[in-house]
Amino acid sequence: MINVYEFLRYQPKIYKQFTCKDLLFVYYHCPQVVRKVDVFTHYNILSFVIEGRKLMHRPDETLLLEEGHCYFLKTGAFNQELYLDECWRSMNLYIPDSYLQQLSSHYQPENKRKGLPEQAFRQLNELEFNPLTRELSKHLLASFAEEPTPSENVLEQRFLDLFLSILEEPRNQALVDHLSKLTKNTRSDLYTVMETNYMYNLSLAEFAQLAHQSLPTFKREFKRIFHTTPAQWLMQKRLSHTEVLLKTTEKSISDIARESGFESNSHFSRVFKSQFGKSPLQYRKQLIVD
Repeated sequence: MINVYEFLRYQPKIYKQFTCKDLLFVYYHCPQVVRKVDVFTHYNILSFVIEGRKLMHRPDETLLLEEGHCYFLKTGAFNQELYLDECWRSMNLYIPDSYLQQLSSHYQPENKRKGLPEQAFRQLNELEFNPLTRELSKHLLASFAEEPTPSENVLEQRFLDLFLSILEEPRNQALVDHLSKLTKNTRSDLYTVMETNYMYNLSLAEFAQLAHQSLPTFKREFKRIFHTTPAQWLMQKRLSHTEVLLKTTEKSISDIARESGFESNSHFSRVFKSQFGKSPLQYRKQLIVD
């Protein structure tokens, strides 16, 4: 699967970019050439849309990214659906969890909420702009046209000013709560990584990358948590997911296979029949009869 961070990071001549500490700032200006594609990122993405529209799909949510808005996409996989007749321009800031943990540990909000429950922060989130945030985002965007290129310290300060203005906006409290959780959990939650991404056709190396672990460490930690191998666990989770989709949706067999992480329809049909004694189509027909 395409890792969007690495895809952009290693094409600096095509996509204007800066590296700053562990951060990557990218100015993306490109016509859309593929309508739908599954991608993943082991970095969080703070995206400011300058022009165009794009749909981001997760199994339980869809978010429309559109001009003049700001979004925070957590590490993980998702399906992006593009409008082929529209140009897309955005400023994307790629931020690792480790940087956010460090930033959050020193962040003291001016208006601390007391006694209120934490707000849920999903995989895909729209953030609220205020006038200060809008001006600071324009200031950072202007860095891509500056000559000479701003120093790393200048770039980081511009980013920090921008990000802190987002955190100080009361309507972005869910992001503040998310950072607080990150600070308490200094290691990636392997359980969450697997439960939120098993339906994507990621390799074990890519799952390990999402968990910020080497492949041997990932396999060892997986065995300790789930008491089985990654391959066995993924197969059972994906088959259970397809069974739910067959029962509760009218999606095609090919869509169900793709949305459950199977690499092909034939592979899906073969393992499904081995598990349930019927092909996916026969299983669905039996449900209608019953």
